Amino acid sequence: MIGTDQETDLVDWQKTERDGTTVYELEYSAPVSEPTGRPRTLFGATSGGTVPAAEQSVQLPDGERIPVTDVTFEAEGTTLWIRLQEPSLLARLRRALPWWTRA
Repeated sequence: MIGTDQETDLVDWQKTERDGTTVYELEYSAPVSEPTGRPRTLFGATSGGTVPAAEQSVQLPDGERIPVTDVTFEAEGTTLWIRLQEPSLLARLRRALPWWTRA
């Protein structure tokens, strides 16, 4: 789950819609910061090895997994907002291409 660790727990969350965009508002037990964003390289380190940046995802409180390229983050104090955005044309093309075309 995004934002939780040994010292920070998810206290409450809600899913709303603002200006036609789905927004998750997550409330934590301690102050949180925005995730650092998308990796600048093709591969980003994870606990299970390396995962191509285009295949990284965020698991939301309702169990839904969203590609990292389709969300934006905003944090203030103990609240983290996750906004779902329409994937770019390039991101949609990458998903449609066979896996062997990805280098």
